[in-house]
Amino acid sequence: MGNSIAPSQVAIKKPAFLTGVFLITFSVLVFQIVQTRILSVISWYYLAFFAISVAMLGMTIGAVWVYLRRDRFLPDCLASDLSRYALATAYSIPASMMVQFSLITILEPTASTIVSWGLLLAAMALPYAFAGVVVSLALTRSPFPVSHVYGVDLLGAALGCAAVVLLLNVLDGPTALIVTGSIAALAAYFFTASASGAEQQQLKARAWWQKPVPAMLALLALSLINALTPLGLRPILVKDSMERSGLNRFEQWNSYSRIRATQPITSTPHLWGKSPKMPTDLLTEQAYLDIDGDAGTFMYHYDGTRESIEFLRYDLVNLAYNLPGIRKAAIIGVGGGCDLLSAHLYGVSEIIGVELNPIFIDLHSKHPYYKVYSNVMTLPNLKLYVDDARSWFASTNQKFDLVQMSMTDTWAATGAGAFSLSENGLYTLEGWRAFIKTLNDKGVFTVSRWYNPSDVNETGRMIGLATATLLDAGVSDARPYLVVAHAKNIATLVLSKSPFTNEQLKILNDEVRRLGFDVLLAPGQSPKSPLLASMIASRDIDSLNKLASSTLLDLTVSTDNRPFFFNQLRFSRIPQVLRHIAGGGTFGGVFKGNLQASIVLIMILWISINAVIITIILPLRSAAKNCPRPLIAAGSAYFSLIGMGFMFAEISLLQYFSVYLGHPIYSLGVCLFSLILATGLGSLASNRLNISSPRGMLAWGLIVVAYLLCLQQWLTDVFHATTARELSVRISISLAVVIPLGFLLGFAFPTGMKLVEAVDKEPTPWFWGINGATSVLASVLAVMLSMSMGIRVTMLLSSVCYAVLIPISFRLMSFRTVPAGSPA
Repeated sequence: MGNSIAPSQVAIKKPAFLTGVFLITFSVLVFQIVQTRILSVISWYYLAFFAISVAMLGMTIGAVWVYLRRDRFLPDCLASDLSRYALATAYSIPASMMVQFSLITILEPTASTIVSWGLLLAAMALPYAFAGVVVSLALTRSPFPVSHVYGVDLLGAALGCAAVVLLLNVLDGPTALIVTGSIAALAAYFFTASASGAEQQQLKARAWWQKPVPAMLALLALSLINALTPLGLRPILVKDSMERSGLNRFEQWNSYSRIRATQPITSTPHLWGKSPKMPTDLLTEQAYLDIDGDAGTFMYHYDGTRESIEFLRYDLVNLAYNLPGIRKAAIIGVGGGCDLLSAHLYGVSEIIGVELNPIFIDLHSKHPYYKVYSNVMTLPNLKLYVDDARSWFASTNQKFDLVQMSMTDTWAATGAGAFSLSENGLYTLEGWRAFIKTLNDKGVFTVSRWYNPSDVNETGRMIGLATATLLDAGVSDARPYLVVAHAKNIATLVLSKSPFTNEQLKILNDEVRRLGFDVLLAPGQSPKSPLLASMIASRDIDSLNKLASSTLLDLTVSTDNRPFFFNQLRFSRIPQVLRHIAGGGTFGGVFKGNLQASIVLIMILWISINAVIITIILPLRSAAKNCPRPLIAAGSAYFSLIGMGFMFAEISLLQYFSVYLGHPIYSLGVCLFSLILATGLGSLASNRLNISSPRGMLAWGLIVVAYLLCLQQWLTDVFHATTARELSVRISISLAVVIPLGFLLGFAFPTGMKLVEAVDKEPTPWFWGINGATSVLASVLAVMLSMSMGIRVTMLLSSVCYAVLIPISFRLMSFRTVPAGSPA
């Protein structure tokens, strides 16, 4: 936006200027990804798509501001303007965080909720808006070739993506954001240093708080203070609950989650599926480990004797340990170590623990207090592995008598599982296939999830997944292989690789009766739920899904294409659920959580639409007012399609790679890094490889569509073949998949601008804004589409957008052949 200034009109020192550009985009991408970690703590479910939407909205607002105030940004003040807005970015990053921590972003469908989420969007967008001004000025007003500036811009953004994991492994989230502000202040310093002559003297005369060095030092000092004291910048409300940091003995952040440990207390043992027969006077010493504000686990004090952990025999989740022949067990999700202690208590001679988050392993093995407190490292023949469980099980050649997954999620950002709208690779058909593969012929896989006596919801989906896993393995009838018992609000599945024997069934039934539990289903017993009876009697996965899809909640088998195990509410069923509640039906658990989360997602879309209209569409309408309507229509369609197509591809890749790489933070880092870098390279290459001809556009469009269509099958095959490989290999494969796509997509925007500018340069700001606006909205729509119809459908729609782009581009090309003054 705006007109470029000839080199002779602006005196700027190139090395300092380019360093400033690198640092500002570096800080913006670090801010964006750390922001997702902050959101996963203060909100109920993972909001990576929301952070991406807000980033694009804010950057677009900044560019719109430069266009609207183009007469105010003078050539001889370029360094001053860059420094001023970079410094504003630096100050606004911690200020944005303070506002976010002060807001009450609850999940209630009220007007107050809309206001609070609107304020959250505004607070998050402010730093991006200031940074958007900097980037827009750097690209359009500097005396240097745009290709040089753009290349450095992309390099900074790409390396910012890669730096996040390291930063969060050293600093907590709030401190990391303050440090990010100091990096933006350092960018302001280099922009100041790029000035020369009179402008440099003017910059030196500024007040101290307008100078980059004092700002940078102040932010670094604030970050140090914040890191060293528990009384620094912390959220006030986390997932609808007040934070009370004084109760914590330990707190640590990393790229996966925030872990806090409370002071140990002596009380009745917390058990997931507590037996009503457990003595009421039984006490133990335990500490609660809080994960991202709501999810959590307990760490028990183990003094080296089985007597100190005898209470674990009263927990339903350990039912399968009563079976004979359990000598080697694998635990998915070490957490506080209770499942490790359970395996030891029941006499398992060899125990393997696989944990994604290294903080838990460090607590047990290195922390001076908790290492002695949990004492699990003293268990004989114990081995712990830090890895994504699905990848580890796919790669191991070991065989187990028992594999246990008790109330475990892929990552803790889900909060309460019912509130999750995020992918989860542990609860898909492909994931369970990897776990079952490691069982001995008579081995068992035991999983515990929430249970609601009034409906089957999460338990029903777990049973459906178990049935599909057996059918997928070639079993014709799943019923002889499944036992499910339940306590008050927990159900435990025991899936056997071989049909249960009468002896095994007697042992399990006797233990269930002894402890006061109930059998939900078992071989030879009629299930209490007719729906479950029909599901486990299914003879193929298609008929199972047909039956499961007929229910109010979605109980169909979750797969890598639709890995949303915890979200069981289809958007199309929201009216039915509301009528169900109005008619006096149950409103708790999955109903409440999924409904609230879905309504908030719709609300975010509504807020985003209004924000786009107010901050982009209305301010830029003057740029299109006096231009030919056919040109505006064709150009708007073109830039809308590339905005939607790009975001549909990006979000679907983020969702695919969240499952493949084991955590959203890796998916964000890898996808954003490769897409930003490759798209920039494609954009630069478009200067040499001109596709703005019918033949060129047709060839490019067909290649893009073909690549997107092939990706759907490639990704499935690649995942299946390489899930067992180490993380570095999977990241390399991800880069190899994404970079070619990003390079191809990078041609679309500059080519569109060439086509438009060949006819009329006046409406280019409008088209730029349309592209940003549709990108913002498409990021939310893509999440909704993937949840409703699967990730493949979202990627398919991306290919449709680029296919339709071909005839639209031909229409744009036709305007170049129309003589001036002729009707289009």
